[in-house]
Amino acid sequence: MEEYWSKTVASVKAQVSPEVYNLWIKPLRPGNSLSDGRMEVLCHNDFAADYVRSHYGSLLESAIAVERGIHQPLTFRADPDAGNRIEEPEADPPVAKQAPPPPPPAVESLPVAVPPSASASGLMERYTFESFVVGACNQFAHAAASRVSDGPPLAYNPLYIHGGTGLGKTHLMHAVGHKVLKDRPHTKVRYVSSEKFMTLFIDYTRMGRVNDFKNQFRSVDMLLVDDIHFFAGKKGTQEEFFHTFNALYGDGKQIILTSDSLPLDMLLDDRLRSRFAQGLVVDLQLPDLETRVAILKKKAYVEGIDLQDDVAFFLADAIHTNVRELEGALIRVFALSSMERAPITMALVKESLRNILKNPERRAIPIEEIQRTVATFYKISPMDLRSNKRSREFSHPRQIAMYLCKKLTNHSYPDIGEQFGGRDHTTVLYAVGRINEKQSEDSALAKQLQSLSEMLSH
Repeated sequence: MEEYWSKTVASVKAQVSPEVYNLWIKPLRPGNSLSDGRMEVLCHNDFAADYVRSHYGSLLESAIAVERGIHQPLTFRADPDAGNRIEEPEADPPVAKQAPPPPPPAVESLPVAVPPSASASGLMERYTFESFVVGACNQFAHAAASRVSDGPPLAYNPLYIHGGTGLGKTHLMHAVGHKVLKDRPHTKVRYVSSEKFMTLFIDYTRMGRVNDFKNQFRSVDMLLVDDIHFFAGKKGTQEEFFHTFNALYGDGKQIILTSDSLPLDMLLDDRLRSRFAQGLVVDLQLPDLETRVAILKKKAYVEGIDLQDDVAFFLADAIHTNVRELEGALIRVFALSSMERAPITMALVKESLRNILKNPERRAIPIEEIQRTVATFYKISPMDLRSNKRSREFSHPRQIAMYLCKKLTNHSYPDIGEQFGGRDHTTVLYAVGRINEKQSEDSALAKQLQSLSEMLSH
């Protein structure tokens, strides 16, 4: 395993920045091989284990699959000595040990089917129904997910959950998987991000083992695929997923999908979009103030932190973009409180979030949120903004959306262009310059831009 691990790390090193490699990848060490087929990866602490699992787990698993020729699920565990272990030659030759006595004769027994564990299914432990805070923004989606977890018979297939970044799509999807495995342990549940699905498909195809890939995903009872919009522009992956979807659907297996937009607004094959829309489509909205406060209080309770109501309301009012950023702000507060060994007061909160609070207009507004807002404002669809339609009805809103993306986010020109149908950065640069020029001459346009900016900043 050490040899495979060295090759795996070398492969990952070539795919990440030196900073990421030195901080997160280099300190990792291989642990034990578990009875359910998973391999342990040892990290510095719980935070590192959680961070590496979320950000680089798929990359590591894909690299191992290439090196070993088989898919090796990983589980990440905290081990404070993980980064300090240095392999050195032994100072003295090993002393010969007496051979152990032979094992007793094996007793024949019937094979016992071992239920798959949640982590072996790709599920993250913290994403359960118990840790999900229900509010007006997500009540319907939560009810639908809960109903699906109670099956069979199939209630909604597929269940399609869409919404902006950090609103709880992935959380609900994992919660369904956990509930199913708890109630029906022998159910074959498989969670996979769309990016990982594509990476595995490429790896298995390169190894000449396409049938193994197909069997891996078409033999499950429940398939959970995250961020399905990532398939846009990947024709081969779309074709493979189309057949996987049909095989599972035809066998009466449950499928759950998440995306940042409605099925018909995605740049995917028409066959896929129509199949995604044939089930139940539910959305997640931005949480209101009360829900944000409830999320903070619950997170603090889980962490064993006393969070006063005035501090919770201050945080919830300051961070209103999405749940992920809200929890990230709370983690910053926890970290500063721990380092300074000080109670969580309003002064400490303002100190820990001073950069965020100084620049509220630069909050991390998702590009898809800007696209949806602009599309609604001009009575077109988000898909039109990402399409190649060149008439003014679509090109003008598209330029405005690109301008707002540059004004209200920290994304680069190439990043923005990629989100608008894979356009070149020069197209975005032109659009931003064009809108800048026109608004100084066109008062109506200036008012529209001001209205859109206010809608997106609140």
